[in-house]
Amino acid sequence: MTDPPALDRVEVMVAAMSALLADRAQAIGDEDAVGIARIRCTAPGAVVGVPVMKEVFGRMGVRVHPIATDGQALSLGDVVAELGGPVAAIRGAAPTAIRFLTRLSAIASGLSDPAPGDLIESWALEFGRLSRVTSVGDAEPSFELEVHP
Repeated sequence: MTDPPALDRVEVMVAAMSALLADRAQAIGDEDAVGIARIRCTAPGAVVGVPVMKEVFGRMGVRVHPIATDGQALSLGDVVAELGGPVAAIRGAAPTAIRFLTRLSAIASGLSDPAPGDLIESWALEFGRLSRVTSVGDAEPSFELEVHP
């Protein structure tokens, strides 16, 4: 088996910033509140895009401790990552980060096609092909934010 391709750090930074700007992501709620959160799997499948998720949260000032690794099969309720920092920043970045995880996981699992010219999505397709990521059923993997202020 061939090793999956490495994800280019510069491409990840550009994709994360572009997505946050396009989403007009901003802190949501009390900016002084600090807490922890988790990203959990809500539909089983393989997770792909952990470094992109980490970059999105990091750009908003959130610390991320990944629990899952790219290509790992997850069951319902499994933790993908633990987060810490300003709760408002966690909530503000979560939609963008979760969208990346869901989209890239679906592409790597063969449930969705990459957008033409999108380098991150093309990486997910190649990662899935080379690491033999498979879907669990025909539903896309999904994820949710669980906040503990």
